[in-house]
Amino acid sequence: MAGWTRGERFSHRGDVPDSPGWSDEQKETVERMRAELRELSTAVVDHPHWAAVPREDLVNARMQLKKQTRPAEPDDVSEAA
Repeated sequence: MAGWTRGERFSHRGDVPDSPGWSDEQKETVERMRAELRELSTAVVDHPHWAAVPREDLVNARMQLKKQTRPAEPDDVSEAA
């Protein structure tokens, strides 16, 4: 991405140099990780378990699953003790 020189229309305090871009290794890593994310997302959404969840409870059930997979917040840890 092209950089720019500080001017009246920019709020930051200095010049921004041209971005060197991503290396081929970084590009491959990002593409691999995105492909894995798509594959895992599909596996979760299409899992047979969701067919047993009543339609009106589906969103809430998925949100509960999402909440359970997040790391515990510091407040959550103190409450559990």
